[in-house]
Amino acid sequence: MGSHSNKLRSVALGFVVLLLAGCITSGITNLTPTQVPRNTTGIYRIEMIWDSNQQALRHETIQPQVQVTGHTNAYLMKRTQLLSNRWETLIGPLQPEETNLFYRIKVNWKYNAIPVPRGDSQIDGPFRLRIVD
Repeated sequence: MGSHSNKLRSVALGFVVLLLAGCITSGITNLTPTQVPRNTTGIYRIEMIWDSNQQALRHETIQPQVQVTGHTNAYLMKRTQLLSNRWETLIGPLQPEETNLFYRIKVNWKYNAIPVPRGDSQIDGPFRLRIVD
């Protein structure tokens, strides 16, 4: 009878661990329009919201970036002043003949773990920004 009880405890513990792991969510919401009018500077704003319900999240380690197709550098995003979960960056200058900007948004962060904090990331996209005359 003890063996059956131990199996039940193991199954129950496994179920609880899966349940807790499934409750942690994070999400990227791209706020950038899909189409913008061309401007004289060739510089365009990319905006997003990143939400997470991870209790162990180390908020000071959140580092979102925009990865533009065809560009080697990532554009680091900065937190906006009004909302702690809203981020933005400026991309460009784009060439006058460019009509499409393809990009992905990636968020890196750390969370408390034992024995040391661990890193995680999330990426979304690709997204397309059409620049129209």
